[in-house]
Amino acid sequence: MLPIIEKIHINERLRELRIKSGYTQVQIAEILNIDRSTYSYYEIGKTTPDVTVLITLAKVFNIPIENLLSDEGSQEIVSDSELKTNYIQSKKNSSHIYELSSDERILVGAFRSCSVEGQKKIMAYIKNILKKKPHNKKQD
Repeated sequence: MLPIIEKIHINERLRELRIKSGYTQVQIAEILNIDRSTYSYYEIGKTTPDVTVLITLAKVFNIPIENLLSDEGSQEIVSDSELKTNYIQSKKNSSHIYELSSDERILVGAFRSCSVEGQKKIMAYIKNILKKKPHNKKQD
């Protein structure tokens, strides 16, 4: 007999992470290259994202996939002294993405969702752009 597994409410977790990170549904949909309505269906629980989408979302939110699939409220707390630490860590947004503009959030999300090779190409492109700043060019 298989053990009973508590249902994970991934739709609620996606909405929580998106809001906590400061993204709109449109921005996440742009990063995933899907329609906003498709992403909206994920959040309302009408459909469930496939594994590749979940992996990409974990990268965008800068969390391990295990954190995406688990309920934040289901953390075990061993002692009262750890209560404060666990609470602070669960509320802390290590990415500080909320401080960025809309375009910056999309850029960061897209960068995080890329492969390592894609990230290297993006960084090389950015470095090339920075070298060509107007103050580095000679006036003709």
